Amino acid sequence: MIAIDIGNTNIVIGFFSNKKIKKILRLETKDKNLIKKLNKNINLENLSKYKLDYKICIISSVSIYPEKEIFNFFKVFKFKILNINLNNVPKNIKFNYVYSQLGADRIANTFAAQHKYGKNSLVIDFGTATTFDVIINNIYDGGLIAPGINISLNALVDNASKLNKISIVKTKRIIGNNTKNSMQSGFFWGYISLINGIIKKISSDRKIKFKIILTGGLANTFKNEIEYKTYCEPNLTLEGLYLIGQKKYA
Repeated sequence: MIAIDIGNTNIVIGFFSNKKIKKILRLETKDKNLIKKLNKNINLENLSKYKLDYKICIISSVSIYPEKEIFNFFKVFKFKILNINLNNVPKNIKFNYVYSQLGADRIANTFAAQHKYGKNSLVIDFGTATTFDVIINNIYDGGLIAPGINISLNALVDNASKLNKISIVKTKRIIGNNTKNSMQSGFFWGYISLINGIIKKISSDRKIKFKIILTGGLANTFKNEIEYKTYCEPNLTLEGLYLIGQKKYA
């Protein structure tokens, strides 16, 4: 099976064999040479080498631009193709959300979290947006959306002519003595405070101790400063897509 997560920034493609990811391919969503790079990396010889367990292509997409191109690319290989939404996924999880508005990546994350961690989970996805998804008694209860840290950084730099882009790293001191250190401290500890604050608020509101699952590009950057026990799952979305494909077609 091939699982494809089309995000606003990156496209992540996972090739599954015997329920395990054999290879991961990462591409930029807005790359003008996307199809050329797909042709370079995916062909009949490669697909045979990966020994895919199902001839199925499951897609989660939150970006309209490359959907058609990717659909057409994989149709050539005669895959069953499913672009998931709340109307076409298995019904073993109930979603308390407006059906037309929940991102496909968050749907996939929910399936993977429920499967791996049980009935009460909180998924935090550090992507273009930072999202929080709450699963209670195997029901998707809702979530929160906050600006992604890189989006926030870009917005600040774009609107403040004397500020330059920085790397997001943990600072030893909370108070900086120059602009770079002050920005790094503000972004790192600011987001840590946001994350810990939201976890505390959700747990208090629902009076539940959640399994807290981190995924997305910056999960490793923040995980050691979160005040709660966490589980880091870099491939959660791909694994959720695989589960959906299994339940739909296998």
